[in-house]
Amino acid sequence: MLNRELLRFDRKAGRLIPRFIDPENAHLRAFAQDLALIYTAGEGQSREELAETVLPRINGYRSPLVARGLNKLLLDRCTFRESLDGLEEKRLATFTAAARLRHAPEMDDLERFRQAVAAEMQSRDPDQLALDLHADLPDRQPLTTFDPMEPEILLHSYNMALAQGPLQWAERLTIWVEDPDPGRQRTLLHKIKFFQLLASVTRDTKLTPGYRLELDGPLSLFDVQRKYGHKLAALLPAVSVLSRWRLQAILRIDGHPATLELNDASGLTPPPQNTTAYIPDEFTTFATKFAEEVHDWQLAAQPTLLELNRQELVMPDFTFQHPDGDQVHLELFHRWHAGQLPKRLRQLDTLPTPLPLVIGVDRGVAKKSEIQPLLEQSHWFQSHGLLFNQFPPVKRVVAALNAARR
Repeated sequence: MLNRELLRFDRKAGRLIPRFIDPENAHLRAFAQDLALIYTAGEGQSREELAETVLPRINGYRSPLVARGLNKLLLDRCTFRESLDGLEEKRLATFTAAARLRHAPEMDDLERFRQAVAAEMQSRDPDQLALDLHADLPDRQPLTTFDPMEPEILLHSYNMALAQGPLQWAERLTIWVEDPDPGRQRTLLHKIKFFQLLASVTRDTKLTPGYRLELDGPLSLFDVQRKYGHKLAALLPAVSVLSRWRLQAILRIDGHPATLELNDASGLTPPPQNTTAYIPDEFTTFATKFAEEVHDWQLAAQPTLLELNRQELVMPDFTFQHPDGDQVHLELFHRWHAGQLPKRLRQLDTLPTPLPLVIGVDRGVAKKSEIQPLLEQSHWFQSHGLLFNQFPPVKRVVAALNAARR
């Protein structure tokens, strides 16, 4: 992900237009490869040492902003050792020894003093000892691993990052999906759910087959803007996998409104690892516990979209199958989804035909003054609802599933 100062775009008639690079450009590919080789050969070097090698190349490139962006993407693939065990204790012991030794008569020579401190700390090299004492400072952290990337993939990733960056300041995002492959559609829908994004899914009669996805942006969630904005931007690679798609984002970047429009002809190519379904740890943990503890229900491999009405669809978090053929779904409302809950309750309470759907609501959401009375007055939630902290316990989910079958 690129931060604001690394983004390149133009503004024209209210539109924000990313300034993409040409991934086929031979000079760019050579530069990208040269930059990547520095990190490939840099294991054991500190951040400071790597920067001393990289910065002259960045400043000497014809477009330093592009070079800095590429370098940021490579740094994101680096792992640095954050600290050494017992470093604080070793530092205190070294300073204590130095304070004691500096008053000795024979320590009138600086080099002799440094050698004496090093010997006290069982180190042969005073310079190395000095470096080790501050190894927990960010600039001194050594590179332990680097995940290499081919130059072509790095350049495509840079274009993707240029398109992703502005989405961190989106007020609203609309995605039109027209792709005949249900697998790619499910991957996108699952990532929307698993990223805990605020999404409304409706059928679009102009797209066959197709959906229109409406997502609230991070600027509508003042308490979680940064984290939510990153999740919204992280969705773009899953969108770009589709064969036919169009995206429109209403932005407010640098205090000015703008519109970002992208589609399947924008030339965005997702990194290979972004083409598969993403499953957060808490979902995996729940699925494992459910399989171990429950025998009269099975958790479906993928949730099933539910028809809420003629146009709107429900995207549940989980779908459960009972041996007798009954199928019940679970939709969770975390604090990120609080704004959607009132609408969902109204919809469910007025359905002519009940849905096999259980609603789970985070207790933090349920305690809100504007939400609590709605839950108390909702016939649906009173018979098909449950409360949870962070994530629902298995036993509570099973109880709700069984109640939904009666």
